[in-house]
Amino acid sequence: MNYNRLNQETFDRAVQVLSWNKWLLSSLGLWPRAPNIFLFTINFGYFVYQMIHEYLNLFIFIDNLEHVIENLTENMAFTQILVRMAMLKKYNTQLRVVIDEAFKDYDVSLYKTPDEAKVFIDYIDKAKLFMKLLCTFVAMTATSFFAKPLTSSQLPEENQPEDSMKNTTMAFILPYHFHLFYEVNDFQTYVLTYISQFPFVFVSGFGQTAADCLMVTLVFHVCGKLSVLALRIAAINSQSDFCQRELGDIIIEHNRLLNMGQKIEEAFSETLLMHLVGATALVCILGYQLLTNYAKGQSADLATFFVYIFLVFLILYAHCAVGESLITESSKVSEAFYDCEWYLMPQEASRAIVICMARSQKPLGLTAGKFKAFCLGTLSDVLKTAMAYLSVLRSFLIE
Repeated sequence: MNYNRLNQETFDRAVQVLSWNKWLLSSLGLWPRAPNIFLFTINFGYFVYQMIHEYLNLFIFIDNLEHVIENLTENMAFTQILVRMAMLKKYNTQLRVVIDEAFKDYDVSLYKTPDEAKVFIDYIDKAKLFMKLLCTFVAMTATSFFAKPLTSSQLPEENQPEDSMKNTTMAFILPYHFHLFYEVNDFQTYVLTYISQFPFVFVSGFGQTAADCLMVTLVFHVCGKLSVLALRIAAINSQSDFCQRELGDIIIEHNRLLNMGQKIEEAFSETLLMHLVGATALVCILGYQLLTNYAKGQSADLATFFVYIFLVFLILYAHCAVGESLITESSKVSEAFYDCEWYLMPQEASRAIVICMARSQKPLGLTAGKFKAFCLGTLSDVLKTAMAYLSVLRSFLIE
């Protein structure tokens, strides 16, 4: 792309990333600028209803290790989705403020140089790439899990004798570990039950992608604007008569970005805490599932779990990467304030710069429950913890 010829059309294409988020969130009734309470109630109520049956299944078979592991493979992911949807609803109004502010930044006249436009568009392109990857792998994972009973087990024939059907009841394997209050002992009941669980594929898929895509999009948006701000601070002409006016505009923009970053951190803090716990458990459990399926020679299940574990790592890496980017760009703004020629500016301007330096000493970032910062170091911490738990589970496999 030739950044020397950026025009409004380029920014109109970039703003599509928010339109994609609108489509995902509107499917759940959670688009902050136009929430649909009725649609959200249907989706969330259906999801909660199915999760109650998932938890009930776990409780009933709590003394069966293999069954517990299989249940938790789904349970941990679905619980994270449940928290994501609940937090999107809880912070819907707060996120609307951030999104309204984000829409204002897709105007080419706001960017003074091609370099400013370049760094902003680069971050938006990263958000678009993540959305494409996430939607692709969520679709692959959700589809493969729903179809796993059809690809990895032998279903009984529809015209099989009744006596034989009774002896093959265990062959009626459903895609999810939802507890049923009736027996699935004939082909018609099995098909109807299987079809009844199909909407869960879409609700869980949209619930997974909507929250993560919105968070990554907004964080990368703030990162891009912070990068632009750092360039603008470095370009302040201390000898100019308009120095104080430029500095005033910079302080206003810095304050706006700080407010946006703080709102994003607060809105996704509980979601990231649940993801930190859930990702650690999922990496451990999926590692155990890969080992057991490899030992049993179940190649079809192996392919499903490989796609699943890649999705887990993709989301975990994305959360850590955007958190690292937010910290880095905030620090660059702090360094830009320090490196500018503040000592040559008028006294009032230099005092304002000192205050900005003090304020920027605490960089923006993403936190899990307000106590654990999300950065690239978090990725290694999760892997080390998960591998430690996996070694314990592996001892059961050896026995």
